[in-house]
Amino acid sequence: MKPSIAKVITFKLKRPLVQPLAKCASVLTTCVLISHAALANEKAILVLDASGSMWGQIDGHSKVEIARNTIAEMTKHWPSETQIGLVAYGHRRKGDCDDIETLIAPAALNREVFLDQVNRLNAKGKTPLSASVRQAAEQLKFTEDKATVILVSDGEETCDLDPCQVGQELSQLGVDFTAHVVGFDIEKPEQQAQLRCLAENTGGRYFNARDGEELGAALNAAVQVTTSAPPPAKARLMAVEKGSITQEIVVEWEGPADSGDYITVVSPEADERAYLDYDGHLKAGVPARFKLPPTPGNYELRYVSPIRDTSVLARRAIEVAEQSISVRAPSEVMAGTKVSIEAFGPAGNDHWIGFAEAGSDAHSYVGSYYARPQSEHSQIELSVPGMPGEYEIRYVLNENQAIAASSPITVKPATATLQAPQQAMAGDRILVKSQGPVGGRHWVGFADAGSVPENYVGGCYERPKNEHAQLHINVPTRTGTFELRYVLNEYEAVIASQMIEVTEPEASITVPESTVLGQTIKVQYEGPLGEGHWIAVVPMGEDYNNYSQWAYVNPQGEWNMPSPETAGEYDLVFIFVDADSGGRELSRASFVVSETP
Repeated sequence: MKPSIAKVITFKLKRPLVQPLAKCASVLTTCVLISHAALANEKAILVLDASGSMWGQIDGHSKVEIARNTIAEMTKHWPSETQIGLVAYGHRRKGDCDDIETLIAPAALNREVFLDQVNRLNAKGKTPLSASVRQAAEQLKFTEDKATVILVSDGEETCDLDPCQVGQELSQLGVDFTAHVVGFDIEKPEQQAQLRCLAENTGGRYFNARDGEELGAALNAAVQVTTSAPPPAKARLMAVEKGSITQEIVVEWEGPADSGDYITVVSPEADERAYLDYDGHLKAGVPARFKLPPTPGNYELRYVSPIRDTSVLARRAIEVAEQSISVRAPSEVMAGTKVSIEAFGPAGNDHWIGFAEAGSDAHSYVGSYYARPQSEHSQIELSVPGMPGEYEIRYVLNENQAIAASSPITVKPATATLQAPQQAMAGDRILVKSQGPVGGRHWVGFADAGSVPENYVGGCYERPKNEHAQLHINVPTRTGTFELRYVLNEYEAVIASQMIEVTEPEASITVPESTVLGQTIKVQYEGPLGEGHWIAVVPMGEDYNNYSQWAYVNPQGEWNMPSPETAGEYDLVFIFVDADSGGRELSRASFVVSETP
């Protein structure tokens, strides 16, 4: 008896579903439709990523929402003769690599029940991608029956398993286990290699997808190749014989344009399914467009069909020539300041000019200290990292493929000074005079004494706008010993600090003993004058929550208060607000309001 074929479809969305297939009804739906004819008389399991990253936004829609809409459309076309199950992970607990659950065992589709389970998922946890594939394979008894996995992943395995090793183990233990892998929006070569290894260790195919159209094509191709590879085909490529590094070229072509086909440029010795930049949106009559490599040399244009046993259907040699690229920067600069860079080279949003640690590889960079060259001659002002050390200003091509030029630069320690009182009342506001580097991410404020640079007291800091600044800063509402700090780039380095003792708050209120209806009463007060504290008017002796009028305290310590609307005896109450109590009374003063003088 011929064993049944079990399929596992692992599903994770990361980027906007743009440029839908010609037959797609909408961006959020049919781009992941599978060739269901290939699944007839089989069992399938949908493994759905419900990790916390699924709350990320894509064109105003959360990835959770996009997944729900896509699955709803997919199930409209699911063949009645094909059983389907549902596995989800990361939907119940944060930080738990064991949070994997079979929600529906393979059975005839009950669309209402299936979608109800999908819509109940609450993305919150980690991404145990490899363990989820293993669990689904075990549910389908892969050691007894033939089993095929179709995995779609952005490569962000966040648990301890190695997808490459898991593929090898499943292949060795299974009767006939195969994993076809779709890498979705994966830029890092090491992540691509890991998923390619998972596929190749099981005799499967690897597909790459950068957007919704490519994802839909790759899924269809992966399903098609699980049944049987199509017969050999021919293709033809027409393009220039020579170009320069990173140049965008146009390639005329003829070929089958099946799902998953692409045209790329690689070294002539590269593996059949290797690629650098490529075009996977192949449509008859539409030329392919992509960029040449960032390193000069002899390359090969290829038409690749991953679903065929002989993948490369056409080849064409192309020479990639050098281009003059340089960067000019000062040899030294102070941490946390600005530096002017002059650069010559190709423009585009795939390239960047910025800081990297000296001697690091092409994939290394420092935070957000970079800019995109918008012309072949760029004048760029960059923020300087807050940590002193040896760096390079680099011109990097095609994101992280090659360092085209670099200039060494030493970041020297920054200096700063602070002048502030040695003691302050909790919840007050103090004047701090500072001198130091200026930047939109630097701050002067309070932190717990002896804490790490990342520590700060919420609401108790200001950003210096000038090299010499006068800052009015809220004092913490907690008592104790604190540090007033000058911090570069949010938390990279503390370049100046001063200890401040925060004492218990005290307050007093001065108000005329009597007034008449309709008059304005001048109220003066002393005490903590930071943000959030307030003055309330209440009937004499009553709780401050029974107020009839109120106002926040201000640095002037004054309130021109309208008299209450009715005659009587009243109290003014100074309310101190902190995180622990929410509010407590510090002082009270009484006055009388009469109808006539």
